[in-house]
Amino acid sequence: MKLIQRQEGVEKINVNRLLLLIVQKDGREIPMKYIYLILACLFFSGCAQTSVLMLETSAYYSPTSSVDIIGEPPKRPYKKIAMLESTGPVNTPMTKLLESMRQKAMTIGADAVMPVQDASYQQQQGVIYNPWLGGYQTTAGGTVPKIRGIAIKYSE
Repeated sequence: MKLIQRQEGVEKINVNRLLLLIVQKDGREIPMKYIYLILACLFFSGCAQTSVLMLETSAYYSPTSSVDIIGEPPKRPYKKIAMLESTGPVNTPMTKLLESMRQKAMTIGADAVMPVQDASYQQQQGVIYNPWLGGYQTTAGGTVPKIRGIAIKYSE
């Protein structure tokens, strides 16, 4: 079934076909596997990611159900268990980075996270060639957010 049907000077668009079809400049269809790949890349590139460096590789802590984000060292005794670094795509809000850091800290068994350094940097706008779409695209310029923090475990 064609995307556009022409009858007596009137063009009808098949909406269902339009939703599932992306056409290259020369009129050929792009296979759906490439469309899914592009959508997956866009989906996963929009998320903040947090990396972890455990300070004691032999220590294991059970995952926790909640993690506090604190602005200064706590008054009660604690132990530093890991260094965390969260990064996101250009212009991602810091709240998303902090939430990513919190989620990662929960998996390693931390009780709290202390952000200690804003390591954000400026990225210039650029141009890349996109072979799937058959042309050049600009990449976003702006601030690439990056924060570093310490995961802590309270001493009981």
